[in-house]
Amino acid sequence: MRYVTLIISIIIVCIVFSSCSTVGSGQNEYFGFKTSVFAVIEEKDAHGGFHGDGLYYLILDCSEKREQATKLIKDWSPLPLSENLQLVMYGGEKDGVNYGYNLAEEAHWPIINNGVYKFVDRHHEADDKSDDTNLLNRYSFNFSVALYDLDTNTLYYFEFDT
Repeated sequence: MRYVTLIISIIIVCIVFSSCSTVGSGQNEYFGFKTSVFAVIEEKDAHGGFHGDGLYYLILDCSEKREQATKLIKDWSPLPLSENLQLVMYGGEKDGVNYGYNLAEEAHWPIINNGVYKFVDRHHEADDKSDDTNLLNRYSFNFSVALYDLDTNTLYYFEFDT
């Protein structure tokens, strides 16, 4: 009888701890931007697929802490996005291939002309995590990209895993 009680207790503990979850893959910092410091406008985590496939996006209002945000983006690349990122985020055609991902629409990204961006390739085959050259030459995606709108002081963060 003692063993049955012990086993039931262990099962209950396992169920309780396995049901705990957090948004954004358990993170609260994205390229240095902490959600506890900047105002969250919108956030969605759709990582629910097999092996954690899915997408996550976050939109932060950085206008109240603009000086702090400016320090975080000092080494980011100026817009426009690279050709590969443009194709993945907004769609288009290259070398006779139509890229219809349009991930920017899912992440509620507007077209921004005055801003900077940062890209990190989290794919296991990536040699240089900041290089998107091979992004379209793979069967799967694992990357994070952020766009900072200098006119509105808004950060758009996006994570995609397939």
